[in-house]
This record gives sequence, C-alpha cells and structure tokens, in this order.
Amino acid sequence: MDDVNDTPTKSEAPADASAPQSEPPPELEIEFEDDQGDTLAALEKKVAEEHDRLLRTAAELDNFRKRARRDIEDAVVRGRIEVLGEILPTIDALDLALKNSADDASARAVIDGVEMVRRQFLGSMARFGLTPIGCVGAPFDPSFHEAVAQIPHPDAPAGEVIEDMRRGYMLGDRLLRASLVIASSGAPAKTSETAVSDGGPVAPEAPGEEDANG
Repeated sequence: MDDVNDTPTKSEAPADASAPQSEPPPELEIEFEDDQGDTLAALEKKVAEEHDRLLRTAAELDNFRKRARRDIEDAVVRGRIEVLGEILPTIDALDLALKNSADDASARAVIDGVEMVRRQFLGSMARFGLTPIGCVGAPFDPSFHEAVAQIPHPDAPAGEVIEDMRRGYMLGDRLLRASLVIASSGAPAKTSETAVSDGGPVAPEAPGEEDANG
C-alpha cells in the first residue's frame, strides 16, 4: 500500500518544455509595429536626402567641367589673338607694298614674290581660323567696318564701301580687327558746267551786262 502513495500525482508531473508559450499582450505587438514604421520612414527620408545630394554633386561637377572647357577654349583664343595681332602689321606692310607698286612693270618679279609671301602668310594664319573681311562693294557695316572718310562716288550708292584702307580680320566668329574703309556719300551733285554739257538750261545773264560790254 505504501507503493501507491509514492506514485506522483498529476499536479506534480514535470512541465513539458515543448508546450506552447503564451502570446505577448496585444499592446506590445502594436508598439513594435509602430517602431518599424518610424524606422522605415526615417530610412526612406535619409535615402531621399542622399539621392538629392548626389544629384546636386553630379550637376555641380558637370557645370565645373563645362566652365573648365570654356576657360580652356577662351585661353586658346586669347593666345591666338595675341600672336596674330603681332603678325597683322607685317601683312599690312605687304598689302601696302603691293598697292603702291601694282603698276610698276619693271619690278614685276619683286611684286610677284611679295604677293607669294603674302599668300603664304594668309594661308598659314587661316589654319588658325583667321579670315579677311570683305569690304569693297559691300554696304558699310559698323560691326566690321570703321569709316575714315565719306566721299561722293558716281557709281556707288550712299553707304557702300569704295576703298579698303586697312583690311580687317575675323578669328573664327570673333572680330579680331575692324577694316578701315572709305564709304560713298552718293553721286556727286551736278554743277552748272555739267548742266550745260548735258544740254541743261543755262543761267541767264545779269541785266545790264550787254550794255556794259557794248
């Protein structure tokens, strides 16, 4: 009978470790979900800020590259302007020599040599973007021409360039030097002698002139 009393009762049986645990209170689950939402929103905000910062950095870098490229191009053009500006007086001297000796047949060989040197100069300078400005026969343009005189011309309308005193040049699309020109002021006014030769009316003699001659 003693053996019966030694048998453990149901209440004294050891707890099963695999038994399901009780779930946390609902309020704890709600607080955990709110924390996740706040963390995700903060991460999204940070990602958006970093994206904007990277976009601004990329835009600034692109602008810097463009400015650097423009500065380099401007430096190259300024260097060419300085060098070609020193050479232009030599071209002017050749132009003047050819202009003053155009009718000298005895120096034709020398003139041809000067003309060849001038063409070589202009050909070499053209490779750097230098081009002469056309003047004679063109309308006067203050953007490219500088008038030193305006005189009547029987065959040129007013405002047309009739003589190029010093040739101007362009460097690419930039004005390196304006042309010094003479422009026409229109046809000259007719004098009384011109009117007589053209069969026009003759001015009447002053009264009493015949009496004085008689």
